Amino acid sequence: MKQSINKLIVAVIMVLIVIIACDKKLDVTDQNNPTQESYFKTASELQNGVNSIYSTLRAGELVGREWFFLHDMRGGETWAGGAQLEAPRAELLKQATPAPTNAVMTSVWNGCYQMINKANGVLAKAPEVTDNISLRDRLIGEAKFLRAWAYFELVSQWGDVPVYTEPITSPTAYKGKSPAAEIYTLIISDLTDAVAKLPLSYSSGDLGRATKGAANTLLGRVHMQKGDYSAAKTALLAVVNSGQYSINTVPFSWNFDGDIQNGTTVVTTGHEANAESVFEVFFQDRGDNNFNWGYNGELTPPFNWGPQTVRNQEYGQAWGNVIPSNMLLDEFEANDPRYKMTFWEVGDIILTKGGTQPGVVLTASDLNVDPSTRNGVSLKRIYKKYSILDWMMESFKTTGLNQRLMRYADVLLMLAECEAEVGTPAQAAIYINMVRARPGVAMTPVAPATKNAALRAVMHERSVELAGEGVNNIDILRWRKKGYFPSIMPDPKQGQVDMLPIPFAETSTNPLIQ
Repeated sequence: MKQSINKLIVAVIMVLIVIIACDKKLDVTDQNNPTQESYFKTASELQNGVNSIYSTLRAGELVGREWFFLHDMRGGETWAGGAQLEAPRAELLKQATPAPTNAVMTSVWNGCYQMINKANGVLAKAPEVTDNISLRDRLIGEAKFLRAWAYFELVSQWGDVPVYTEPITSPTAYKGKSPAAEIYTLIISDLTDAVAKLPLSYSSGDLGRATKGAANTLLGRVHMQKGDYSAAKTALLAVVNSGQYSINTVPFSWNFDGDIQNGTTVVTTGHEANAESVFEVFFQDRGDNNFNWGYNGELTPPFNWGPQTVRNQEYGQAWGNVIPSNMLLDEFEANDPRYKMTFWEVGDIILTKGGTQPGVVLTASDLNVDPSTRNGVSLKRIYKKYSILDWMMESFKTTGLNQRLMRYADVLLMLAECEAEVGTPAQAAIYINMVRARPGVAMTPVAPATKNAALRAVMHERSVELAGEGVNNIDILRWRKKGYFPSIMPDPKQGQVDMLPIPFAETSTNPLIQ
């Protein structure tokens, strides 16, 4: 009997061992297919999540293509290069408001919400990461900066939109629209926390990540769009007082070309991520002339090795989809050297390969665009910014030129606008003249004596300094809301409806938005 009991005990123990073993086996996670719950356990994994947000930022739905089209078509600085401009882009450019089915607008909407959902995933899991607290906290700052950037794109152009602050876990987890005021509150909260957590700068391998200066610059821009110029001034002065940026050591054209590599020889360095750059999106000229038309982001180490941008093709002499507007051309003073650094026009001498090969004269047959008019003179012109025409007489090429989203000249001119708004035109002139005195520009100082004169000087300087950089659309919305058209200057997009319609792709699937 005792022997039978012992055998029974042994059998029970063996069964328990099998059950425990099975349980342990079932607990093993498939390392090749991590889930939201199984991943983000370490700071390294959290960093991969943040890198994925940057990847979406630089993809074709956003800065790689559709972002600059949405802003430039809605701004006053561009016009169609001809009938070749695709219908969704022409619709944004020429109509008071686009149809809800507009593909460009929908791409930017989708890209922003992809960034937001990825950021929410990182922020939800970050408290569980304890192996590297300092890196974790910095990554929280980056995620909040990127979420704030995406929400600002949405609220500044669409107004009331859905707000998600947690990862989406169900295909039916829809949200209705939140008031714009609440969205601005979230953005300011995110950026305030980002300022506290982000570093002033990074080493070379992490260039392109958000810094304290980038967060303060965006915070200043957000406050200005809300009409809080005092708060904007505080944020922008923090950028100035950081000592991280300079306009006195950077030639104007360095902000729009790249660190050029001719074959295996590095020809120019120091142009990208220069002393004026506050935040730029990194692209890479990989030599394959292959834009990621799938619009999905790319994650290839190192961090700032990314895809290519199609900007040069779209605005170049071959496709010629976009040209400068006549209004912008007329805004340039006759002796402003930035004109020739901003545009190519017929008759210009192009020193190919950056001046290492004999120059050629640009002719009308070289440019597949309609003429534009400056002060009554009709010529074919294209944007020189982000163009590689001085490296090769051929535009069917994607490039690795980084897109500068924030630079120090913009910070100074935003400060000038803040000073004009609070009634100190003389201080506004100081900031404007810092930009006008930059190396290679050296324009005559301005001396506005009134608020309106200072505002007009700001509007002029932002037009000629920041032409084609994706900021004019937001400027116009802000100035129109303040009633400055036509009392201070003509409305560059008269008749345009301020806020974009919610895309049909959203309203047709989200039952809480009709």
